[in-house]
Amino acid sequence: MSASVEQQRPRCFPMTLIIDCCKPPTESVPEFLTNLRLSDLYNFPGESIPMNPEIFSAMKGGNRDFLEKMKGCGTPMACLKNDKGDSILHLAVALGHLKLVKSIISECPSLLLEPNWKHQIPVHVAARAGHLAVVKTLVASITYFSDRILSEEERRRFNVYLLKDIEGDTPLHAALKGQHLETALCLVNENKLGSFLENNNGLSPFYMAVEAGGLDLVKEMLKGLGNNVQGRGSNIASQLEGRKSLVHEALKAKNRDILDVILNEDPSLGDERDVEGRTCLSFGASVGYYKGVCNLLDRSKSSIFECNDDGSFPIHVAVEKGHVDVVKEILKRCPDSVELLNKQGQNILHVAAKSGKSRSLLLKHIKGLDRKKNHLIEEVDEDGNTPLHLATINWHPRIVRDLTWFSSNGTKVLNIKNKDGLRALDIAELNLQSNYIFRERMTLMVLLSAYKPKGYEKIPTNGMTLRSRSEPVGVNKYKDSVNALLLVATLIATVTFAAGITIPGGFNSSGMAILANNFNLKSSAENFGLTLWPETSTSSFLW
Repeated sequence: MSASVEQQRPRCFPMTLIIDCCKPPTESVPEFLTNLRLSDLYNFPGESIPMNPEIFSAMKGGNRDFLEKMKGCGTPMACLKNDKGDSILHLAVALGHLKLVKSIISECPSLLLEPNWKHQIPVHVAARAGHLAVVKTLVASITYFSDRILSEEERRRFNVYLLKDIEGDTPLHAALKGQHLETALCLVNENKLGSFLENNNGLSPFYMAVEAGGLDLVKEMLKGLGNNVQGRGSNIASQLEGRKSLVHEALKAKNRDILDVILNEDPSLGDERDVEGRTCLSFGASVGYYKGVCNLLDRSKSSIFECNDDGSFPIHVAVEKGHVDVVKEILKRCPDSVELLNKQGQNILHVAAKSGKSRSLLLKHIKGLDRKKNHLIEEVDEDGNTPLHLATINWHPRIVRDLTWFSSNGTKVLNIKNKDGLRALDIAELNLQSNYIFRERMTLMVLLSAYKPKGYEKIPTNGMTLRSRSEPVGVNKYKDSVNALLLVATLIATVTFAAGITIPGGFNSSGMAILANNFNLKSSAENFGLTLWPETSTSSFLW
């Protein structure tokens, strides 16, 4: 059956595509192209013809001889399409059959421009598959015809490197989606302007190259910045379409070389935010890339005081993630950042207490920077919670211990109440679950040790709270539970022992084993080297 009208793309290229330069004719022409003329390129096939399984298998298998068979049968090879709209050239390039690709181009050069139903021409498919030799062959073929086009209009129509498929991907996008950096470099050498075009997801090849850590590819792409497009500027940000958070991607890849290249080329990229509204310094602090953070701080310290869209500052992010070296570096460069509050009115100790990822060394370092004695430890957020409250709410016993130890006036910190009128210990008591959860009980034990209530010399180790301290310490309150467990254990042991000594088949009324004279039982016992005595009874039996 033939393809529907909707499935056939118009045989022309968008007029908005721009060729970056006019190349001189190539000196050496590949042998498979020598007999072709420019008019052969525009000999577009007519209505599509379904590809039968035999032809499909031959193309997938790289069978060149089958082309001659098709020619002898008068089959219009250029019209053949499978159920995805792929031509025979699409199939050959997808599997990297180089010799077959050359043969098909020699017979049907118009297939170089023939799209499938995803609007992909063969160079899209070859780039996505990463077949470098095939891509080079397609590039050489395209260049051969491009060099022979004299009309400016025709040159614009023939710039296939800027063609986008149904997902908005150029061949360069396709190569980078498959992580084929060498193939991408080959395409960039042919057309650098395609490096800055976005696809439907707002991603440009340049962004994807930074994400992949391709330093050589990034450098080659930057060489195209001198060719201004439609009055755009010559820096990266002005020519780049889609996402511009390149510094974030370089930090994520932990690639300092790429970070230097793009910031040296366009320092304004250091002011970009990612899709979550995070600054470059905050993102570097989040991933814990120390060298990248130092690189950014060497260029400018102003970003220390730039908050993310969620109201947090870089120092908060570093503390939350527990990246001690990054926290120390930011505090070293700017000690005043210790006073910064997020949108909940929380300082860095609040954040550390809530996350539970900060080590004692970090808390001690922060405490040493506290210019006002106990200021950070005693400061309350919008809900009236101190860091100790938050550490208790989130059941972080080590943080609770450190906060009580580092406080020079522990009694005051312990007795500060939040807006609900609750101390840290009150929160632990109210939220403690009835089932035994280790972190909760440990947090409570640390708080009990810090409070040391009057008339209560010994800290309970059985999970009791202050509200039950009038009850005697011991096993009485757990007596029923212990007895039930002992009963279950006794039943299990009894049944197990009985099963081990019970003779198969049981005993008759005289006390003799019912199966004592059973031939099959005797045979089975003998196979295992056992002897079953006929006089076996409930009082004496031997195996």
